[in-house]
Amino acid sequence: MAVIATQEYRSIVFKEPRFVEYFRLATPELEYGRMNIGSRPAKRRPSGGIETLRAIPWIFAWTQTRFHLPVWLGFGAAFNHVIGKDVRNLNMLQEMYNQWPFFRVTIDLVEMVFAKGDPGIAALNDKLLVSEDLWPFGEQLRNKYEETKKLLLQ
Repeated sequence: MAVIATQEYRSIVFKEPRFVEYFRLATPELEYGRMNIGSRPAKRRPSGGIETLRAIPWIFAWTQTRFHLPVWLGFGAAFNHVIGKDVRNLNMLQEMYNQWPFFRVTIDLVEMVFAKGDPGIAALNDKLLVSEDLWPFGEQLRNKYEETKKLLLQ
């Protein structure tokens, strides 16, 4: 599951050519770099992509959109993979949740983020801040959000 989740996450965050542009338009990431908050700059290097951004500005930017992408992205692909191999694996995942404290806490934390999340706010941000040619990309991410949320609640 970890391998599938990581592949999904990296394929979007690091390999999707539109991602950096979307991230910079849809979140207040660029504004954080101009603010004097904390003891370290928001980025490791002034130029560069996502890999130069420090963890706190990365998470904070997504939190402001109520989309929390770094928390849930990849979970849906991992669950789909496991259930797709054999539908009975859903029972195994439910057993893991009931019997393995680490797995339960991990799922509970992701579910908590979904409870706090609001993809409608992310959609409104897209409409107000993101160029129209990137709207389908934002919609694709929101669809992944909803699919992941649905899978986790099974």
